Amino acid sequence: MARFCQSVSIVSLAIAMVFSIAVVPAKSDPGLAPTSSVFASSWSKQAGGIGEMRLVSAGRSMGLYDAAVEIKLAPNAVTYWRQPGEAGVPPQFSFAGSENVASAKVLYPAPVRLDEGGIEAFGYRGGVTFPIRVTPRDATKPSRLALSLDYAVCDRICIPAKGHAELILPQSGDSPERALIAAAEARVPAKLSSTSADKIAIHALAADKAKPRWSVVWTGAMPASDLFAEGPDGWAFETRKTAKNTFTLTAVESPSPAPEHVSVRLTLTGPDKAYELTASLVGVKADK
Repeated sequence: MARFCQSVSIVSLAIAMVFSIAVVPAKSDPGLAPTSSVFASSWSKQAGGIGEMRLVSAGRSMGLYDAAVEIKLAPNAVTYWRQPGEAGVPPQFSFAGSENVASAKVLYPAPVRLDEGGIEAFGYRGGVTFPIRVTPRDATKPSRLALSLDYAVCDRICIPAKGHAELILPQSGDSPERALIAAAEARVPAKLSSTSADKIAIHALAADKAKPRWSVVWTGAMPASDLFAEGPDGWAFETRKTAKNTFTLTAVESPSPAPEHVSVRLTLTGPDKAYELTASLVGVKADK
């Protein structure tokens, strides 16, 4: 989105000042004894101690491997969600080099809103664990998961980080990482079913037509803490909480000419749970 590109350039300027970051690659040993180490790779650390990452696994269930990438940061440092907001860089995952892996789907825990010197970003403070659902090509053979991860770490300045880890995914056993992965999965927004979609009411507001606005009201039992909106290329949205379980959604950027409606992905967060749904915003055509 164009609006985010301008702010990302601020991050890029800081990134450009960093010329070299050493990465210690992490790779599991296929000959390891059946101890807890078979469920986790070693840490891939950044020079200067700005961050570290590793792969973990909870074994296989229903034909899929429950794995995750764990990122640890300093307590005040942040990294970003898939939609980083006005400032930040989303993580980039590459599973090139994996063996006997048909697909590896990364799941994103719900983010929090971050204030970075008056600029809003969406992400995670102190680290994050991204669950990974791994489907093997052949369930009768071992799978090796290889991950190269590019992510940003921001504290007083923003620094690009790169990690690499590999792990032979165990097919059975009691994983000590199971609780870590389960906690991360619990933070992933649940898909709001069609039967529950009526718990969110969206109404267009008569206001500045150059920046169309909508009222988003959550009527479910969960107290709503925050709302995040993602649109297609060419769109940028702001959300603000205006009352209990009520938010204003504003299209701060839209293509020209704007269509009559646009599909957006909404993420609603609460104290203990989060939901995700796709909604069609009607009445977005703006006067240019």
